[in-house]
Amino acid sequence: MPKFFSKSRFLAANPDSEKGSALVIAILIMLLMVGFVTIVISRVSGETVITTVDTAENRTLSATQAVLESTSRDVADVFGRKLSPTNADIAAIRAATVPGFSSFDCSQKDIYQTKNASATEITGGTYAGLYSLRDEWEIDVICKEPASRVETQVKRRFLNDRIPLFQFGIFYEDDLELNRPPLFTFGGRVHTNSNFFVSASPTSSGGGIYFKSKATAVGEVVNDIWKTGGALTSGYDDQGDIFVADAGGTFRELDTGKASVKCVSPSGANVFAAYPNLPYCSRRSTWVTEKAVFQGNLETNSPRLDLPLYRLGVDLVELTKRSKNIGDLTSNGTTAVPVTAATMDPPIVAQEKFANKQGLRITLADSKQKLPGCANNATLANDCGVRLDGTFGSSIGYQPLAMTDGYQGTPLNATRMAQTGKEIWIKVEIVDFDYNTSLPVTKDITAEFLSLGLTERPPIDDSGSNRMEIQNYSDSSNPSDVDDKDNDDIRSIIKMQRFAMEGPQLPSTPNYTTYRTINSTDFNMVVRYTAVGSVNGSGCSGTCTAANGWASPPPNGSSSQTAEDSGHLQQARFTTGSYNVAVVPFPIELFDTREGIPSDATSYYNTFSTDKVPRAGLMSMVDIDVGNLRKFFNGGFDGKFPTGTPYATAKGSALVSSDVPENKGWVLFLSDRRGDFDFDGEYDMEDVFPDNTLQFNEDVNNNGVLDKKTTTTEAPTYSEWLYKSHAAVTDHGYYRRGFRLVNGSVIPGNYPSANPTATKGFTVSSENGIYVLGNYNATGVTLSGTSAPAPSQNYQPQNTSTHIPAAIIADAPTILSNAWNDSKSFVYPFDQSQRNASATQVRFALLAGDGITGKDTASSYNPSSFGQLNGGIHNFKRYLERWTNVRLNYAGSLVNLFNSRNNNGFWKCCNAVYNPPIRDWTFDSTFLDPNRLPPGTPFIYALTFTGYQRVRD
Repeated sequence: MPKFFSKSRFLAANPDSEKGSALVIAILIMLLMVGFVTIVISRVSGETVITTVDTAENRTLSATQAVLESTSRDVADVFGRKLSPTNADIAAIRAATVPGFSSFDCSQKDIYQTKNASATEITGGTYAGLYSLRDEWEIDVICKEPASRVETQVKRRFLNDRIPLFQFGIFYEDDLELNRPPLFTFGGRVHTNSNFFVSASPTSSGGGIYFKSKATAVGEVVNDIWKTGGALTSGYDDQGDIFVADAGGTFRELDTGKASVKCVSPSGANVFAAYPNLPYCSRRSTWVTEKAVFQGNLETNSPRLDLPLYRLGVDLVELTKRSKNIGDLTSNGTTAVPVTAATMDPPIVAQEKFANKQGLRITLADSKQKLPGCANNATLANDCGVRLDGTFGSSIGYQPLAMTDGYQGTPLNATRMAQTGKEIWIKVEIVDFDYNTSLPVTKDITAEFLSLGLTERPPIDDSGSNRMEIQNYSDSSNPSDVDDKDNDDIRSIIKMQRFAMEGPQLPSTPNYTTYRTINSTDFNMVVRYTAVGSVNGSGCSGTCTAANGWASPPPNGSSSQTAEDSGHLQQARFTTGSYNVAVVPFPIELFDTREGIPSDATSYYNTFSTDKVPRAGLMSMVDIDVGNLRKFFNGGFDGKFPTGTPYATAKGSALVSSDVPENKGWVLFLSDRRGDFDFDGEYDMEDVFPDNTLQFNEDVNNNGVLDKKTTTTEAPTYSEWLYKSHAAVTDHGYYRRGFRLVNGSVIPGNYPSANPTATKGFTVSSENGIYVLGNYNATGVTLSGTSAPAPSQNYQPQNTSTHIPAAIIADAPTILSNAWNDSKSFVYPFDQSQRNASATQVRFALLAGDGITGKDTASSYNPSSFGQLNGGIHNFKRYLERWTNVRLNYAGSLVNLFNSRNNNGFWKCCNAVYNPPIRDWTFDSTFLDPNRLPPGTPFIYALTFTGYQRVRD
């Protein structure tokens, strides 16, 4: 068998072999060492290269991340400033460099939209539960390090959410108040960026407050005290029933005294310590447990929901204000001065103002320079607006141009509007907006629009009996001039004057008006001469004189013939009467009791007697005929507008409706600046508790000064008066101006149900107060009974072509019922029981202002038995009639963002001013469809950035 030897034994037995073996082994070891060293050297070299590359990659990645973060900030800045970035903005972001990374090439940078706007429900964070119009974007950055030739790429996605304000049933910027209303049920989400003060009448007495959706407050919910510090009434609103639906839709009660704070017998720190005008309240330790029953639908200390202007520190009233661009005037606090680059609207303010939205803009002023774009009068052509009190024969006024089909509007009678040292100008503009420059682009169409007329059609019976006809007053040179003026004023959209005012007889002392009955309806007219025969006939041939039986004096009170006669005299012919009269048209005025008296007392009858009214409440109206405006937008006047105007000459053809730009419909912006002495867009009479002392809740513009102009500037005091019959037919020089929407049951716009994305809506906005007369955007409503509001789908028309998204944006809104007439406002200024309302239905989103609620201890002056409350959300819409047991049906969204600057009279109820209606109010659920939002709807903007993603090829 073979023998095996150990190594040691073999070496010991053969010494020569041992030497050879050792050499072989040594060589082998050396070879092995060389190979090992080579491998080690190779590996070390490779690892060195890898380490070098890793280091370069880390450097490049850090640079790429830095550029991504800087680009994200630039994007957020552009979206924050301009809301809608332009191609130039994106190009500027791409070109921007980041300091400290000059050794890297980061020129490959892109920002692009990956998904167009679509309606999206927000599922988390501050805005959870709301829907937004969301578009998606991406930032893509590639950086290279030239020295190492290393390249890295990162991406970041961000969401641009635009949350429409009108998806809220109620949205308040300041404290939201609901103080003891009758039954109040309102759908839609509720939010206040401040506190929520709420108390309710018990359901056993027909009261109760019901919120069907989530209600949130940035501050606290208070329900055991009024905001003024006044105690709840024992057995009444201290036992009130307040209900909020839980997540399943079941109403849960918020018991009185179990809200987030305790204001009756508080203990602990005052949560309102920073707000000296709020009551002392301590935090309720059991609130977390109390609110759990609402399952997240009643929340306090919620995040703010802010509009872009708020983020810039701009007062939200600027949404309604006139624009400020080069070529305009603005206020320096004392007078009107030209806008400069330093005082013009910043881009985001310009973009958000309704004055700049696509559509139409109508402006009145008491000088040409105060019209928009007309400040540099010396360098402008003569096509900057139209003067309404220019030379008109031997009188003053304006004759509208004739339309091409022969239609001719009545001349404006400026003798009853003119004020010493002032002129009367008007400008009507087409408005577009250039998002690249953040400037409005306008075209003057004043002459065209005025050719439709400036006069309210006279009251007539089209059947041919019992009618009043207004005819041109002939002169000896043209005896055949007998055109029927009631037909020639049928197209007017802008109405500044009328021939008759319906209603009871105005006081006959002094005799400024004459009273007639037309078709069993009573009217007041300005009759200059009575016993007038037929046109160019006996009793008044050619011209009239006082010998013909003078009736009403001209505005200056003189009984002698004036230039008004020859320029504006018309014949009123009564088909049922035995004689005719010579009349002149007069301005449209009404008396606003809320603005005219400092408290809700009927005793003002004794103060002013039966034939006088305080000047403070005299409101000059410009009526906007919404029905005729709809006809214009529908092309009803195309082919009829005059040629030869500056606009038609520049365009090369006459105006047609399609010349007006629109964005999901039209915005009509209205501004009457006549009498605005310092040109700040605010009525400077803040002493609404007349004691010549500034109270905090009088200071609506928060400037720390009691603004109180004298009668020689823009505001009268409460004690100044005018005869009723004079006030009703003659304009004044104060900044007491308003616009009234009439004939608005069907408004401009279109809803094509087969293609909702093509919907066109209609929004009216004004820095003045807006008065809505009669049904608006609704022809009827199917009632649900007396205990529940009619849902918005019960309003007619419903889902037809005339079911229009609508909004009214104004300093203040006043609803005048279908039964309103101006004469009663003068005859019964302090007795709302004589101004009885009738059932009325309106449908629009409302954005407006209110007053500032104060403590009873702030002043001894109480405007009504409710103290210095501002009326709350249930009186947010204003009234001037007795609505007792009469229904006001309202569908829309109620948004309060600021304090009213023009109609700033404090809330008063329920003696002289008004008595509230049955509030059949509901949230308009069609606003939850982004295709059916009113044009110009404000949005809360929110950018959401994701984390970055590294891209590896």
